[in-house]
Amino acid sequence: MTKYSTTLKMEICSKYLSHQTSLAKLEREYGIDHTEIRAWAERARKHGLAALKVTHTRQTYLPEFKLNVVRFYHEHHMGVLQVAAVFNLSRSVVRQWLAAYQAAGYSGLLPKSKGRPPTMTKKKRQKKLKPTKKLTEVEQLRRQVAELEAQKADLELDNLILKKVAARYPRSPTGKKPE
Repeated sequence: MTKYSTTLKMEICSKYLSHQTSLAKLEREYGIDHTEIRAWAERARKHGLAALKVTHTRQTYLPEFKLNVVRFYHEHHMGVLQVAAVFNLSRSVVRQWLAAYQAAGYSGLLPKSKGRPPTMTKKKRQKKLKPTKKLTEVEQLRRQVAELEAQKADLELDNLILKKVAARYPRSPTGKKPE
């Protein structure tokens, strides 16, 4: 949800750009900061009122485009507001790109992987996703026997380990360690 609707932005910009009211009057009338109104007006001047339309799709930009924006900022000695208006971007996006470029250079503009890293390896994932074809009853029983035998072997190994631990660290009949 956006803070200001498209119609409100267009109404304010059309009043400001047609010189019907001053920036200070619009600020008092609508309770919106003058820098915000000026940013909308700058964007509308460069790209028309349609540029004020609220979009809800997340746009991804290529690192080369980000670099062009950063270079444009440095070469033309313009403010963030003007650069954002020229490229029809938000001021915060331009500021983020400038900070990333200043901190890490071109590599700061490269896309970062998002989300939690996968815990399963590719092989395990492929094994789980393998579609099992219709097995005959005998094949199903054989598979079940093999799984149970593997489970039995694991349990026997666990039991053996517990026996060795118990032999190495004996307890007294009361359940306490001997001192």
